[in-house]
Amino acid sequence: MYKASSSVLSAAIAFSTIILIGESLALLLDFSNNAFLQQYVSSNADLLGLQIGVLSILAMGAAFVVYRRTSSGSVTLDEPERMVTSTTQANIQQPAQGGFKVLSDTRHLFVRSLKKLLRNPILLFFSLFQPVIFIVLFTQLFSSFGAILPPTVGSYTKFAVAGIVLQNGFSSAFQSGTSMVDDLRSGFLVKMLATPVSRTAILLGRISTDMFRMVVQSSIIFFLAFLLGAYPDTGIPGYLVMLATIAFFGLAWSGISLSIGLKTRSAETVFGIAGTLTFPLLFMSTALVPFKNLPAWMQSVSKFNPISITVDAIRAMMIPDYFTKATPPVDPTALILTAFGVIALIGVVTIGATLYLFKKVIS
Repeated sequence: MYKASSSVLSAAIAFSTIILIGESLALLLDFSNNAFLQQYVSSNADLLGLQIGVLSILAMGAAFVVYRRTSSGSVTLDEPERMVTSTTQANIQQPAQGGFKVLSDTRHLFVRSLKKLLRNPILLFFSLFQPVIFIVLFTQLFSSFGAILPPTVGSYTKFAVAGIVLQNGFSSAFQSGTSMVDDLRSGFLVKMLATPVSRTAILLGRISTDMFRMVVQSSIIFFLAFLLGAYPDTGIPGYLVMLATIAFFGLAWSGISLSIGLKTRSAETVFGIAGTLTFPLLFMSTALVPFKNLPAWMQSVSKFNPISITVDAIRAMMIPDYFTKATPPVDPTALILTAFGVIALIGVVTIGATLYLFKKVIS
């Protein structure tokens, strides 16, 4: 059985390697257009050689850790059974009551899901690497849009950060359904129902883990964007509001994934429906393209697209002047309140459907 310190060490190695690789890729892709970077490389060749050596050592260390931990074969589908047994015994010895029981059980299940992620180094690596791919590829792919953006924006990277973090949260939210399907197929959920654990906590533990993962992934994107010179004009409060918006958005959209997973009990169906919903909603929104550059019919769709509404709220914290100096001007506060209202409405519907289907499953 893995020790917690080993899991944390693997996560730290993977995180450091991903940050270094992502920033290196971004700088290399922008090398030909960056005179300052060219001058820096020519005058600091020795230092850069040392940095590349450190990066290589970290990358090989992470690869070695992944190889050792995946080849050991000690992480299996039977693991939840051992964890459930210990958790159940703890609950029986020290039972919690009422609302405290729900919070206590949610905490245990949150920790269980987090440990499960940490003990799967491949899933951990790609969960952290996904946002790096998003910010490196999309900012380079659509960099030509920077020429048509208002001077208040500064760069396309700064404009696109809002869309990239929401795209990442949107795609990550659909992993909740596949995780629920895994719990159903492995028998973990059946074992949980045989214990005195709160039924509400089973869902809350799953959703809280997914929200936490989205916040971590979004923080990586914001950190990489900061290194590339894109940061919110509203400072630290802007970061906090954006992360809260993403977490709230992830909660609402996780309900869709969980509902599909509980209804179909098929990971393939969850992925199929997720792909069908993700790309049309994303590309018919203002996530990566300014509203005025969308075709007329897409502009009509974008006005009611929850992705556009939420992206505009995040962008209002990133670049408030983009809206206040627009024609006609728009109040950033109104955009944020509108987004939270729309997300709340979606959340009521999706979480309500999830609770209904979950009750049917456990009955």
